[in-house]
Amino acid sequence: MAFRSQYLLLFLFIVAALLIIPVMAKDTHNPVPEYEKQMAEFFYPDNAVSHIYHATIEPHWIRSDAFWYADTGRDMTRFFLVNISQGSRKKIIDANRLAKVLGSATGKQISPSLLPIQEMEVSSDEKTLQFTSFGSSWTCDLVSYALTKNNLPDEIISGIPSPDNTKIAYVNGSNLWLYTVSSKTASPLTTDGVPDYFYGKRSDTVRYPVSELRLNSTPAPYLVWSPDSSKIVTYRVDQRNVSSLSLVQDAPGIGKRPLLYTYKFATPGDLHIPKYEPVVIDTSVRSVTPLKFRAQPEVSLMDTDQDILQWWDSTGNITYSLFVERGEKTLRLLAGDARTGTVREILNETGTSYIESSLEYAGTPNIHVLANGDIIWFSERDGWGHLYRYDANGTLKKQITKGPWVVREILAVDEKNGHIYFTASGKEEGNPYYHYLYRVQTDGNDLRLLTPGQADHSVFLSPDLTCFIDAYSRADLPTVTVLRSMDGTLLMHLATADDSDLQRNGWSPAERFTVTARDGKTELYGLLFKPTNFDNTKKYPVIDVVYPGPYTIVTQTAYPASLTWNSKIYWTCQMLSELGYIVVTMDGLGTAYRSKEFHDVSYGNLSDCGLPDHITGLKQLQARYPWMDLNRVGIYGKSAGGFMAAQAMLTYPEFFKVGVAASGDHDCRLYGSFWGEKYEGYPVTDRYLEQVTALKASNLKGDLLLMTGDMDDNVHPSMTMQLADALESAGKKYDLMVFTNKNHDLNYDPYYLKTMMRYFVNKL
Repeated sequence: MAFRSQYLLLFLFIVAALLIIPVMAKDTHNPVPEYEKQMAEFFYPDNAVSHIYHATIEPHWIRSDAFWYADTGRDMTRFFLVNISQGSRKKIIDANRLAKVLGSATGKQISPSLLPIQEMEVSSDEKTLQFTSFGSSWTCDLVSYALTKNNLPDEIISGIPSPDNTKIAYVNGSNLWLYTVSSKTASPLTTDGVPDYFYGKRSDTVRYPVSELRLNSTPAPYLVWSPDSSKIVTYRVDQRNVSSLSLVQDAPGIGKRPLLYTYKFATPGDLHIPKYEPVVIDTSVRSVTPLKFRAQPEVSLMDTDQDILQWWDSTGNITYSLFVERGEKTLRLLAGDARTGTVREILNETGTSYIESSLEYAGTPNIHVLANGDIIWFSERDGWGHLYRYDANGTLKKQITKGPWVVREILAVDEKNGHIYFTASGKEEGNPYYHYLYRVQTDGNDLRLLTPGQADHSVFLSPDLTCFIDAYSRADLPTVTVLRSMDGTLLMHLATADDSDLQRNGWSPAERFTVTARDGKTELYGLLFKPTNFDNTKKYPVIDVVYPGPYTIVTQTAYPASLTWNSKIYWTCQMLSELGYIVVTMDGLGTAYRSKEFHDVSYGNLSDCGLPDHITGLKQLQARYPWMDLNRVGIYGKSAGGFMAAQAMLTYPEFFKVGVAASGDHDCRLYGSFWGEKYEGYPVTDRYLEQVTALKASNLKGDLLLMTGDMDDNVHPSMTMQLADALESAGKKYDLMVFTNKNHDLNYDPYYLKTMMRYFVNKL
């Protein structure tokens, strides 16, 4: 009997253990209360932005004295027309009527507050609206609201109209075609284009935006019309000998066989990279005239709009272009004769690291040719980004701007009055990243600030340079949009952003802060995010949300009211914070928009990532705020940020305890040649090894989650898999998540966000 009792007790003990152990295991995962989960989901980027109203006012000019804009409110999007000469504003589009007729035509349920329309154009007589919606082009009569579907193929809709709107140039396979509006006919402009040697579009390596499956996209043409609508300047792209990459779509559908997608992709050091051969096409006679200069090797500027690389003079007889040598240490200004194809080099600039034509990523180069042939040229030769004036022969005449600040972008040159209008940052007190509008004479005299007030100013100039729209804000100041005369005088208030929905949920903007870099003197700028139920008596783990550039910064400077890249990161930070974290962004040495010396810290030194500055900065913040627990520090980033997160975990394993590295370019020898050769150096040598995360795999001590999309045709998933392989070879435990049918732009998908959040909750 005693023997049986012992077995009974043992049986009861085992049963109890089986019941208790799962509970204990669940408790160690520190489940998040429902309130925190709901608040985190409330701050998903697209959801948070949808609760901000009257914040994004973008003017669309229909005459020199009139523009229209859309103003998104809580209940409806309203469309206004501003007549500057009359000083008036009126409604121009009835959103209710438009939603009703579009819904009737498409069979869709359409809300007037969220009209699914893009590429809107109002006619100069204010009577007609053209737009695209649901993959089609439409015309709406603004008097009767009769709606007409324009039955044009997608490739024509994606084309570029001539300045006089009589023709549309578009890509058809490997050739350029011309659609004539009056006759509704289409015919080829070129006929000898073939796959991998084609006209009017970019190479596979930098085609943007990246399609869900690259080969299924309709590319926008890569060309510029002459002012008289008679000619086109474009490129014929040769990628015939460029190596290929492949992606396997393992989940094209239940029960379907995997699909293989192969595309051209040049990597640093490749013998063959895409080459862009400049040509001029006369659309009236269908003639193609090659411009007689070496083919342009693919560089970072190819990842931008076409009209910043090639443009026309006012006569339509001369083309200007930037020619950037491979490695981007030499920049040339070329002039081409559209009739003969003869090319003349006007000037060039070389450096020991990359030469920038603008400090704005994907912005128009700060180069302007005046009517007399003089050239306004941007350079960082004195250590800061400034404007210089050359004569028509390329001889330097004068430095136009000067000082410890940077010109960001030339917006316009008013030759009649001898003025250059440009944005710049760092000249005014406060945050050196804020944009301000300035005016200076072309001889460098009379520099004037036109947008006072410490804020980030987004500026739109009128076509006749008589006024401008100023949308000013900060990360903690909702956007105010006004109309000003060119001397800065207020003419009309247009809108003030409304974030009361967010405030009612307990939200307050992230705190702006400054800390000192590793050198003990350079000020760095960042944002600190707290949960809406913040309690200063508690200790909070810290998450560092990162992106190392080097071509941009991660910290939001303007008010985060749109789904721009920085704004998405802002709301991702707030989302993470709601789970019980202090979240921080900051920009260390080696990132953009400041001095050349500041920027060059990362040149050939990408593994640095500014991480010593982040560690130093976090320690300074913890000294100010004892509720920050630096014994529990996590790090998260995507793309270059994913690379930085992995570098942090492998380089500073004692400091960073948990990392999430999404879509990371962990070895830039496997990324695009146009990127690695600019920032890590060209020719390619063994110094590239300094940034290869796989070579540091044995250093891992904390918890690391690697994530990638299986169809990422930008940062190939092989980079994540090779780091995973190195971790396995080193005997290191790690976690891996592969998202099916997702490309590089995966990180705002709710499933991705929940996976990332769950990892931090379980591990940090």
